[in-house]
Amino acid sequence: MSFSQFLPEPKHQSSAPARAKAATSTTAVTAAAAGTAIPQQGRRKGWVPKTEADFGGGGAYPEIHVLQYPLGMGRKRSAKGNAVAKQVDSSGNISYEALARHGTRESQVVQSTFKELVPLAERVGFSGAVIPARPTAES
Repeated sequence: MSFSQFLPEPKHQSSAPARAKAATSTTAVTAAAAGTAIPQQGRRKGWVPKTEADFGGGGAYPEIHVLQYPLGMGRKRSAKGNAVAKQVDSSGNISYEALARHGTRESQVVQSTFKELVPLAERVGFSGAVIPARPTAES
């Protein structure tokens, strides 16, 4: 038993089902060519292109008011990556200076080793020839 056998016969026949059937077949052809179901123009209310396949290798849809980037045109390029290359000094030890400097200004002083934190006068093996003597009260 089906539900349609309980319904009365229609009083008027219209050609609307024929038009709907024709529209469905053309949409199917468009969908088969593009790989996705893209509604026909005028029937795209609520549909938004989301993938490159939705553009079908062509341009944007002017009747759809959302940001569209067909073929990636107009999309801002991503910024530089945040990966830092590992650096090794002359003796083969890993230099962490590049990692410490990453994201800072060029003029900013970055102290990447413990040796740089110790004042010059207190360093082991430091000779005072590098630091000039203080001027006298007269000069």
